[in-house]
Amino acid sequence: MEEFELRSQILLGEDSTRQFKREPSDGAKMAGEIIAFANSGGGRIFVGVGKDGTIAGLTGEQAEKVGEEMAKLAWDSVRPPFSILSRSIPTTEGIVVIIEVPDGPSKPYCDNKGVYWVKNGPDKRKVQSPEELARLFQSGEKLYAETQVVAASTLEDFDHGRFERFYEAKYSETPPNRYEEREDYRRTLENLELVDSGRVTVAGLLLFGDRRRLPVLLPEVKIDAMWFKGIERASSEWYDRLTITGTLAEQFDDGMGFLKRWNAQVQGQRSFNQAGAPEIPEAVFEELLVNALIHRDYFIKDSIKLFIFDDRIEIRSPGKLPNSLTVDQIRRGVRRSRNVLLASFAPDVINFRGVGSGIVRALKAWHSISWLNDTEGEEVVATIRLNRSAPTA
Repeated sequence: MEEFELRSQILLGEDSTRQFKREPSDGAKMAGEIIAFANSGGGRIFVGVGKDGTIAGLTGEQAEKVGEEMAKLAWDSVRPPFSILSRSIPTTEGIVVIIEVPDGPSKPYCDNKGVYWVKNGPDKRKVQSPEELARLFQSGEKLYAETQVVAASTLEDFDHGRFERFYEAKYSETPPNRYEEREDYRRTLENLELVDSGRVTVAGLLLFGDRRRLPVLLPEVKIDAMWFKGIERASSEWYDRLTITGTLAEQFDDGMGFLKRWNAQVQGQRSFNQAGAPEIPEAVFEELLVNALIHRDYFIKDSIKLFIFDDRIEIRSPGKLPNSLTVDQIRRGVRRSRNVLLASFAPDVINFRGVGSGIVRALKAWHSISWLNDTEGEEVVATIRLNRSAPTA
């Protein structure tokens, strides 16, 4: 990096990827800064720059000392130990040391006191809630929401008939008899990570749960669907609304039903002599809805939002993109799953045609689709832009 590029970066100010330090803080605070970046996608610490972006500069001796101390701090005061890079950039006001903190490959990281830190805009904050800590472990692929046991569940909340039909279709064999071979049957459920110690896992309920019990056991796992009048979320007027609960298959079917009603209304507004055609090809809805259901973050206690406006449709899914996936990669068809178990079983339980073709298929059917990966709000928003305003219902 040359001085011009350095100054360009400084002009952007501090945010969740850049932090300015006139001089290093004490060791514990600097360890916290490194940890926060490592847990939050990585970033840079500019040492020798004031909070207002003024370059204070360091001498050559000071710059060398900063690089050595930061490397030692990352190794001695971060758990697990972490490697960073430092670069000294000469300027007319003195040297600026840039500490490069990559996205941590062994997340989550904590300090010597066992405190976990994440970025909060340009600042850092402690991770205090068990739910957020669980999401940190999930981001490091050390914990999975889908295999967590639902404490209030029992085997009575499991639809055994549905599971047996699934098992026969997927594996071309009959599962152990749940009445005559109880231990073998239970072991089969446990090996598939659907049940553990007599209780049902999140994946078990989402795939084979009793629909009547799911709103009680997993109250946040639902779709809130709303067809608004106008283009604003703040609008108090709407054409249709529905809260959709149940298994993944049931949520998919009911969500598609809601979207098809909108599509049918639009089609019904065409002139008498026009051939009937839906506004949006169903393949688009199938792919985006399936992705939201399978890949959402089930540690976040919130619903999927399905919002229809006059100029667009939004599918808002809890959780940022998994495993460093980017929007550009999504558009090219790259797939990474947060919920491996659900992703592997979904084609066998959800009635949709797009297995394996994914987002690329949706984009071929409708080009005006965009994604927002809101890392701070922990939400992924898929937006389908309409070619014309939706008609009045």
